[in-house]
Amino acid sequence: MAIAGVLAAAPALAQEMRPSLADSFRLGSPGGLLCRAQSRLTDPAFASMFDRGYIIACRDAASEVGRVYALRLGGDDPAARLDAARTERARCEAAVSETIDELGAVEVRRCTLASADVGYRVYSWRRGDTLYVAEGLGGYDPALRLALRSIVADRILPGELAIATTEMGDPAAFARVQAGTLDRDQALSEGYRRNNSGSYAEASEFFESLIARNAGEGGPEAEARAGEYLINQALQQSNLGNFAEADALYARARAIPSTNAVQLRLRRNFLALHALNQRRLDEAMAVLDAAVAGLSAMGGAPTAGAEIDPPTARAINSA
Repeated sequence: MAIAGVLAAAPALAQEMRPSLADSFRLGSPGGLLCRAQSRLTDPAFASMFDRGYIIACRDAASEVGRVYALRLGGDDPAARLDAARTERARCEAAVSETIDELGAVEVRRCTLASADVGYRVYSWRRGDTLYVAEGLGGYDPALRLALRSIVADRILPGELAIATTEMGDPAAFARVQAGTLDRDQALSEGYRRNNSGSYAEASEFFESLIARNAGEGGPEAEARAGEYLINQALQQSNLGNFAEADALYARARAIPSTNAVQLRLRRNFLALHALNQRRLDEAMAVLDAAVAGLSAMGGAPTAGAEIDPPTARAINSA
């Protein structure tokens, strides 16, 4: 009974936590996108010991998606310091007024990242001697609003978060930015998911990011990863009708030796889809009928040991 009481009290204790006294605090309720606000020790916007700032990090992103501040009003205007720090990162429109629950009228600036056609939001609200600001990627707008409300109230507020698709700007450009924030495995999964949903331009951004990242990171598994990334990017270009570019990517992928049965089968199936996209039905059937090992290298001999034995074939076909 005592343990049950402690467990039942845990959520209440979390909500009673004061963000102003914590190094980090949770944003979002279980069941939705989970984010955290993590305090920053230094920031160009800080001018006194009373200034506070946090980065906003979400579970689906490997780097920050926004920032939230509580800055003391004094000699110089803290809003001007933030504007100066933001100049190279985003282009912003004039401020307008919007209503946010519990705060009332809030100053809002709609911006676009300088590096991509991706929405960026800046929320500002003043009370007493403090300026409160939340800013970040428009796709994470619910997290920005909740972070602002939380530091103003100085308590953990409930709220179910989700990606705000209507605020992200160009979907492919947002995918490009998101791909850069995800870790490698998450980006790969997201690329497959976008392809399966028919969002080929967005999927292409994820695989293009993975190709570039893999080339820069290197390592013993880099070549194997490159084969998977290239064949997927080739399929996206084929799906988009960019057949010449797809041909070049397929050739690069197939030139990478592989004895991985799953990857060889993936190459074969994607090459058949490439032929189908071009209405070359006979060629697609010929590709599917060919021995999988024969697709391991473009214009060369089959890779040694790449033949799929019957048990492996049964395992693949039953997956």
